Amino acid sequence: MNLSSTEVSVVAPDRSAKTILVVEDEPDMSIFLSNLLSANGFCPICAATLADGLKKAVDACPDLVIINAMLPGEAGIRLYQNLRTSSRLCHIPVVMLSTLDSSTFYRCPGAKRSPAGRHIPEPEAYLQKPPEADELLAVVNRLCTTCSTSLGDES
Repeated sequence: MNLSSTEVSVVAPDRSAKTILVVEDEPDMSIFLSNLLSANGFCPICAATLADGLKKAVDACPDLVIINAMLPGEAGIRLYQNLRTSSRLCHIPVVMLSTLDSSTFYRCPGAKRSPAGRHIPEPEAYLQKPPEADELLAVVNRLCTTCSTSLGDES
């Protein structure tokens, strides 16, 4: 079959691909993460703000969330708090990205406590920016496999 210049070939999305929500306000980093994930068989969804990230998390219920911990106005920390305190979203593994090392980040107010004072567990992974592609993919693959296995055990 020959396609004319006006016809478009549409490829159905891979339903088995894991959905990864990337909440990153730096355009270059967002593009890098999205392209890296897409090229490795994942289905990235991008957001740049706390509100957009939370809406997309609720709408898509992704398999994993990658958050820039240093979003303006502590929005990265607040998004993480929202995910961990939501009964619908608390099971989703989170990878935090930051230019700060993890020990410095965890000393930030709010990194381990919700606004109500409730303890919040550490994210499943914490990587310094810019992340090495191989390291990020290893973490994403590990967390997506672990998540799939544990969800499968519950059924």
